[in-house]
Amino acid sequence: MSAMEQAQVYLAQGSTCRAVAICRKLVRETPSKENLLMLAECYMQQGLHEDAIDLHLRALKGGMLTGMIQ
Repeated sequence: MSAMEQAQVYLAQGSTCRAVAICRKLVRETPSKENLLMLAECYMQQGLHEDAIDLHLRALKGGMLTGMIQ
């Protein structure tokens, strides 16, 4: 099971702290759109809406930059 899958399992079980820990590590190692959005989802579950919005914006900006490069 991948780290992302494990984070999804923890999130589904309500273990948001564990899911956040995994997702933060994933974002540090590989700040991909998918990893940013998964961490944002974890933050939403914890009620950290401002942090989730910031991550959504980062994911959006990253996607826009990638689209400009191609």
